[in-house]
Amino acid sequence: MAEELVPNPRHEQLKYLLKEVHNRSQEVRQAYQRVYGSMQSGKVWTGPTAGKWTNEVGDRHNHLGRLVQAMVHAIESELHRHPPSVTRSQAELIRRQIRGG
Repeated sequence: MAEELVPNPRHEQLKYLLKEVHNRSQEVRQAYQRVYGSMQSGKVWTGPTAGKWTNEVGDRHNHLGRLVQAMVHAIESELHRHPPSVTRSQAELIRRQIRGG
C-alpha cells in the first residue's frame, strides 16, 4: 500500500521565505525612493555635490532592487526543486535535516 502524501516541510519553508522576501521587498524598494525623490526635486539640496549624491542614492536604490529580484529568483528556483507533497517518512527525514539532525 502506498504511503500517504503530506506537505513537504522544505517546500513549505521556501514558500514562507518567498512570501517574506516579497513583503520585505516593498520596504526595500521604498527605502531610498522618498530620499531620491526629494533630492531630485531640487528643494532639499542643490549644487554639484548634491547632484553626485543624488545619483549615488539612485544607483543604490536600483542596486537594492536588483538584489531583491535575484533573491526572489533564487528562492523560486529552489522551490521548484522540491515537490509540494512527499511521503510521511520523507517529510520526517526532511524535518530532521532542517533541524540539523
